[in-house]
Amino acid sequence: MKTKILISIICTCSLFKVQAQVFPTSDAIWNIQIDGNEHYYGLSGDTIISDTIYNKLYLLNDTTLVIDSEDEYVGGFRQEGKRVWFRPNRPDDWWPGSPRETLLYDFSKNVRDTIWHNIYILSLSYWYMIENTTASIVNGIVDSEYGKTYRTVQFTHKNGGLYPTLRRDSWIEGIGSLTGLFWFLYEPSMSGGYSFKLACFKQGNEVKYIDNFCNRCFCRTTVGVSDKNNISLEIIQENNYIRIKGDSSVFPCLLKLFTPMGRLVLTKIVQSDKEEIPINPFKGIWLYQIQKENETIKTGKIVIK
Repeated sequence: MKTKILISIICTCSLFKVQAQVFPTSDAIWNIQIDGNEHYYGLSGDTIISDTIYNKLYLLNDTTLVIDSEDEYVGGFRQEGKRVWFRPNRPDDWWPGSPRETLLYDFSKNVRDTIWHNIYILSLSYWYMIENTTASIVNGIVDSEYGKTYRTVQFTHKNGGLYPTLRRDSWIEGIGSLTGLFWFLYEPSMSGGYSFKLACFKQGNEVKYIDNFCNRCFCRTTVGVSDKNNISLEIIQENNYIRIKGDSSVFPCLLKLFTPMGRLVLTKIVQSDKEEIPINPFKGIWLYQIQKENETIKTGKIVIK
């Protein structure tokens, strides 16, 4: 009897170990580059929604998993066997009748298998959750230095058929997409879309993936520090608009505003620090980039109240 119990415990622990390797459940940080600028996402803690446990994903203010008011909860992951689901943090009435989550990865599939997602992509700036409207087809599975890698091609379901989107990706077991975790926001460069890339993945004290220009997991110590120039810049909010405050040599400059998941919502050429930018539709926490002559001189987060 004791032998049977011991065997049962060993099998259960082995199963848990295999499932834990498919995708991280905690203590993990992804460094995602958007147009070459670093943004950090981390898993810390759990939440229960409709009797289902989700691992909580945050947009981090720095490279630690000490969660505080400066870190933004963006959604949760859950796993079933070798399948990984993502539920974005959004109001229930954000898109009435739409699914609440999407199947993000399925590492149980074989070559030529189809993986259906609840994602509909209009452009880089707009995406919706609609049941079984987007598919990833596995066209290769290889063993890389980072683990088993699934090469996929994405298709969109329209008028009863599947149409290719020219979007290709690689998914690594235990890490995720090489185009930046939220692969469904990625558009290939030939389309004129913005560039998404996984620069580094770290779990605990171990760096498990790195493809970064500085050969370190994090090239900057915190989000919001200028990459190359010691330029005094800040975004300030006044009533129902924001302004860029800085030296006159900065202007004109280009302001880009992103959601916490990297979706572009605003592009604006700003001529001076007196120019007022209306923000009525943009309440919440946002990522921003300020560019001068095609060079990013400032990135960071802003809370618009």
